[in-house]
Amino acid sequence: MARITYDDPEGVETVEVDAEKISDSGRVHGIRIRLDDDGYLHLPYSRLYSIETSEEEGKVDYSGP
Repeated sequence: MARITYDDPEGVETVEVDAEKISDSGRVHGIRIRLDDDGYLHLPYSRLYSIETSEEEGKVDYSGP
């Protein structure tokens, strides 16, 4: 699980999602989160406070193509 904290129009919001649901956004300079209802939340980097993951989830394997 990943905990994402960001600035929302109503204040600071925190959501928890599976880490594999987070990717780079093609719409804004920021991240895209796939929601449970098959929608997406696009967050610009300027509104993002933090993304917290476990050490295992935060690792990236660059050995593959």
